[in-house]
Amino acid sequence: MNKLKKNNSINTMILCAGKGQRMRYKTKYIAKPLIKIQNQPILKTNVNYLSSIGIKNCIINNSYKHKTIQKFIKNYSLKYSRPNIYSSFEKKRLETGGGVKKALPLFNKKEILIINGDSLLLRKNNTCPIKKLFRNFNSYYMKILLLLAPVNKSIGYDGNGDFIIKSKSNASRIERIRNHKNKKSFVFTGWQIINKDVFNNIEQDNFSLNMLYDIAQSQKSLFATTLDGYFLHVSTPKSIIQIERFLNINKKYLNEKNYIL
Repeated sequence: MNKLKKNNSINTMILCAGKGQRMRYKTKYIAKPLIKIQNQPILKTNVNYLSSIGIKNCIINNSYKHKTIQKFIKNYSLKYSRPNIYSSFEKKRLETGGGVKKALPLFNKKEILIINGDSLLLRKNNTCPIKKLFRNFNSYYMKILLLLAPVNKSIGYDGNGDFIIKSKSNASRIERIRNHKNKKSFVFTGWQIINKDVFNNIEQDNFSLNMLYDIAQSQKSLFATTLDGYFLHVSTPKSIIQIERFLNINKKYLNEKNYIL
């Protein structure tokens, strides 16, 4: 396992500690981010993407079936030199917010890129969602910038959406959807930039990032930008079937439009 040195620049984290209970038998022996889509673990697809855009270091937290995540880190690190991957082990799972809070001392930059380990983005080859997030993040008035996808471009998703965008711009204020459908609703992809300051005065060690979204919204510092592509929502065994079917049926179209995982 890699050891973090003082001169390592690190501001990226992949969340891989969840139980993935809705996956039932799929996560009996492995952590959810190791489920395969198109014959490759979700986690490997995302780490490869980080490497392709030049991210040199990242943290991966782990708890449930942690040995499978730690084995992935070891094997990946033996084969590839970048990114350097550091494990943040949680003996007791701390939820998404608690997991990031535990790792805060490891980050040496104020803006942190956080990625859900079970989230996949199908994007056009000439676009980069991560660069778009950083390009649109303004630390003067933003605490959190979420990457959202339209409901109709969220494959494997069957909900009403998570947020409504309040205005049309590169980065817009958003509000949560409260128990009703809206034609203009968007789904949170699990990709985001968070200002470390939002964790100030949070005394809990075990909490969801949703709490921080609510705090940021109340302070009018919760913003979003949109994905140029498709969000693959890997949530249940059924969603895997839907995603694989979508990718296979639309393979010719996706190739012609230069969409890549």
